Amino acid sequence: MKICLITKNKFYLKKDLLISNGLLWYEETGILGFKFEEIEKLVLIGFKTNEKFDGYIYSRGSENKIFVVGPEFREERRYILDRLINIFSTLKEIWKNREILKDVDLVFAPFFEYVVFEFLLLKPICKKAKFVVYIIGDYPERNYQKKKNLFLKTFLKIAQWLSIKLSSESWFISQYLLKKYGSKNSVVVRGSSIKEGNIINNAKKITSPFILVFIGRLEQDKNPLLLPIILKKVQEKGFDISLKIVGDGPLRENIIEKINQLNLDKNVDFYGWVKDKEKIFEILDESNVLLLPSIVGEGTPLVFFEAFSRGLPVISTKFPGATEVITDGVNGYLVDYSTDEDIVNQFVDKIEFLIKNPEIYEQISKNNIEKAKEWTLEEFSKVQRERVIKLVCGK
Repeated sequence: MKICLITKNKFYLKKDLLISNGLLWYEETGILGFKFEEIEKLVLIGFKTNEKFDGYIYSRGSENKIFVVGPEFREERRYILDRLINIFSTLKEIWKNREILKDVDLVFAPFFEYVVFEFLLLKPICKKAKFVVYIIGDYPERNYQKKKNLFLKTFLKIAQWLSIKLSSESWFISQYLLKKYGSKNSVVVRGSSIKEGNIINNAKKITSPFILVFIGRLEQDKNPLLLPIILKKVQEKGFDISLKIVGDGPLRENIIEKINQLNLDKNVDFYGWVKDKEKIFEILDESNVLLLPSIVGEGTPLVFFEAFSRGLPVISTKFPGATEVITDGVNGYLVDYSTDEDIVNQFVDKIEFLIKNPEIYEQISKNNIEKAKEWTLEEFSKVQRERVIKLVCGK
C-alpha cells in the first residue's frame, strides 16, 4: 500500500529518523490499520524543518521510503493572510514533488481548510489514487465560535463540502457529524486513542481529596473558564476536592486569573500539553471524574475513552457527540445547555451525588471499563483497514 497522508504536522526527516509534532501511528497498529512493514511508500504532506524538535520520534526515515512534502511553516499571526501563504507554499511543494506522489494508492486527510486546495491539485497528479477525507470535529462551527466571523464559517463549510465531493469516500467520527454534513459517499468510522493494554481491570473507588480532571484545549468552545467556579462551589459544600487541568490554549491566563481570584491556587494543578500517553493515564489514575463543559457540538472526544479505560465516570454537557457515547447514569452524566450559572450548578450537583454515593460511583466505573473494551485502537484500526482495502482493491 502506498499512502499519502495530509496533515498540518511539522516534520523532521533523516535517513533513519522521523520526528512529528503530532502522533502519526502506533507501532502495533500502524497507519489506518496497516502495519508499517505493509506500507510500500509513505508520503507525508505537511511542514518540514531542518532542526530537530521535541516531538513524536519514529526510528524510520527516508531509507524506509518515507517522504516529507511541504515548506517550512509560516507562523499564522495574521489568521487569513498567513494561512493563504502557507497553503500556496504547500501547493508549490506538492507540484515540485509530483513524481513522488503520482503512484500513491490512497490520499488520506483529516479535514482542515488546506485540504480542499490540496485535493484539487492532487487529483490530476495522483490519478489512480482513492481519496478519503475524515471529519473528526465540527470544524466550521468551532472556528466560528472563536472568530465570530460568518464569512469564515461559510468558507469552511464550502471547503468541507467540496473536500467531501472530491473524496472517493468521506469518513465521519460520529453520527452527529454524518447527519449534519454527510453525503452519499459518507460513512461513520470511529476513532480511538486507547489500546487494549491501557484498560484497567478493577473499578475505581472514591478518594480524598476527590479529584476532578479536565483534558483538552483551553479555548472558548471547551468552556474551561467554568472549571474553577465548579471547583469553588463544590469546595463550599464542605468537600475535600481538587482539580487537574491538562492542556493549553489562549484562555490559560484567564483561567489562572480566575483561580487566583477564588483563592484556589493550592487546589489546582496545571500540566500544560502532555504528549506522553502514559503520563495522561497516570493523571487519570490519580483522578476521580473527567469534566467536559463544552458549549459547541463536537465529534466524539477521544478523551472520553481514555477516561473510560481507567474507570473514570464522565460528566459532560449534552452535545451530540457525547450522547452517542454516554448513557446518563450508566457511564456518567449529561448536563443540559443553559446559562453558565445553571451549567455550573448541574455539574456541582452531579459531583456531589457521586461523592455521597460511592456504590453508584463504583458501578459507573465498572461500566466504563467494559465500555472501553468496545472502543479500542485495535478494534477501530481493523475497521479502517477493511474500508481502505475495499476502497482501493475493491475487496
